[in-house]
Amino acid sequence: MNDIKRFLRMISQNVSYYLWIIFVFTTITFLYDYKAALIEFSLFLILIVFYLTNKYRKQSKLYKYIKKLDIKVDDEAYNALTHSAIPITIIKRDGIIMWSNEAFMKLAQANDVYKLPITDYIKNFDINSFKNEDAENEAKLVYKTTHNSRSYRVLGNIINTSSSKTNEENYYIALYWYDNTEYDILSQKHYQEAFVSCIIVIDNFDDVMQSTPVADKPMLTAAIEDNLNKLAHQTNGIIKKYEKDRFLFYIQKAQLDKLIANNFSFAESFKTIFLGNKVAPTLSVGIGTDGDNLAQNDNFAYSALDMALGRGGDQVVIKDSEQFKFYGGKTKEFEKRTRVKARVVSQAIKEMIAESQQIIIMGHKYADVDVLGSALGLYSIIKSLGKNAKILMDTYNQTVERFIEKYQTSFDDIFVSKAYANEFITPDTLLFVVDTQKCSLVEEPALLDVSKKIIVIDHHRKSTDFIQNSLLTYHEPYASSASELITEILQYVDNVKLEKAEAEAMYAGIFMDTKNFTFKTGVRTFEAASYLKRMGVDTIEVKKLFQIDLNAFVKKWAIIENASTYKGKVAIATCTKNDNDMQTIVAQAADELLNITDITSSFVVCDMGKNIIISARSFGDINVQLITEKLGGGGHMTIAGAQISDSTVEEVVDKLKTIIDEYLE
Repeated sequence: MNDIKRFLRMISQNVSYYLWIIFVFTTITFLYDYKAALIEFSLFLILIVFYLTNKYRKQSKLYKYIKKLDIKVDDEAYNALTHSAIPITIIKRDGIIMWSNEAFMKLAQANDVYKLPITDYIKNFDINSFKNEDAENEAKLVYKTTHNSRSYRVLGNIINTSSSKTNEENYYIALYWYDNTEYDILSQKHYQEAFVSCIIVIDNFDDVMQSTPVADKPMLTAAIEDNLNKLAHQTNGIIKKYEKDRFLFYIQKAQLDKLIANNFSFAESFKTIFLGNKVAPTLSVGIGTDGDNLAQNDNFAYSALDMALGRGGDQVVIKDSEQFKFYGGKTKEFEKRTRVKARVVSQAIKEMIAESQQIIIMGHKYADVDVLGSALGLYSIIKSLGKNAKILMDTYNQTVERFIEKYQTSFDDIFVSKAYANEFITPDTLLFVVDTQKCSLVEEPALLDVSKKIIVIDHHRKSTDFIQNSLLTYHEPYASSASELITEILQYVDNVKLEKAEAEAMYAGIFMDTKNFTFKTGVRTFEAASYLKRMGVDTIEVKKLFQIDLNAFVKKWAIIENASTYKGKVAIATCTKNDNDMQTIVAQAADELLNITDITSSFVVCDMGKNIIISARSFGDINVQLITEKLGGGGHMTIAGAQISDSTVEEVVDKLKTIIDEYLE
């Protein structure tokens, strides 16, 4: 009991000195003016009463807190707190210790801690790091810290010794120090021993085998499998082959952390396997972790593998319950030469069109000619099957505008606005999304929430913001353009009669995305272009679509003149919007920068007013998609872009250089 009273006396705010000073002045005043002294003495008595009353209230409340902790506490119970095995201390809001029990003194390795900062004994203690884990009770706080190689979970309880909620002098915090060391050791052990599901695919297996002489194929297959078995041995894992080019691989989380630390260097070793093959084998790995059980990890692994293959392969993707993480993906994609998938997709699309009464086609915002070409190609297929469709295209660039003006009479009542589409669409409406798979980039995202019949046709590398509720996704990152994919599909549809305007729009889409048949151009690209040429394409007219006026031409070269080199092989230029078709000018400037000797990639950063845009180009030595992804954009290995808000051009360039540095490490 005496300890409690002593404690209360110590934490009471001592203002008696000031009262004595007032009394002395009152006495002096009495010598000169007794009437004034009487008034001062009356005020002095009032202050004495107020001080004693306030002191009693504060001490009473804190006394009740120490004497009552949800039960009636007597002297023996207080002694139990003092001698408790759990360290307990009471501090002020500024961290000054006002009371502690014996266990805390032992923890702090001190004999007397009264009115000393808690940080003198718990060096890394930070009162601002407390978190409220009980939303219904703001007074309960939790904090985790370490001290002398032990970890503690500190529970805090705020005490207010006054009815006032504004004066911090009235607040104290009772801290209960629970030793969490053994739990943390077990938790870490559980984390390290948790199983991780992996699926490994030789993503270019067929191409590798086709480039290998028959006599060398068994040795090559054995070498690939031997490398995988060595990986399993090094990681204490289990690996099982379940298809000619696919393997199940199970390891513990601790081994996964080591693979991440090494940036999955084992994948690079496969590219050095040459036993008669002219094409180096590459791996795509999907990893599932942190699931509720092994089955969920397996599902995560399959999703991660789909993402890896959808981004061009030759990379590792990790998926947990919250996000995807990407490693690798710096090599060029291999073109898939089989058309089996195109034929199967074509049949499925025909069946879904036949079952639908309402059809809408839309692409990404600020549509380019690849959106226009692929949309008109689909429209031609739908028309040949006796159905009607509308194309949603509210925003588009000047190239598309020129095309529509040129062939205006051919497209009466085809194009509709967002308002029309939102009124027109129903759950049974067949919705085609072309040249994008990202929910955030489509012309009208609201349509994705209404339609239950969505078909996605795209050629860009897969991103985490992909449309997940589609009935059918035809995604070929190896293709040059969406127009190329549609050209292949329509060749499996009977009685399709392409109008000259439709064929030229599709050809223009391929022409633009390949930069005049330079980038991402494979055998199937030329075959598609050849088919469209037979349909009546005038290549000169297509070329004219991409002409710019003299003013824009001068602005493009002004951007190029402003360019500088970075790391000896990267060209970076900046500009500010000064033309209505600035996006086209920026893109063409990025293309032109690749014509400079020794430049392998280019970036043009332009201030558009509302946001900053980046247009990126590469010969493939640097994967510009990986770089722009970290800026919120995407695209292909050789052609990519991004839009950034709430930043200046200088800030974006600095961030871009940092990302390039990380990529080149």
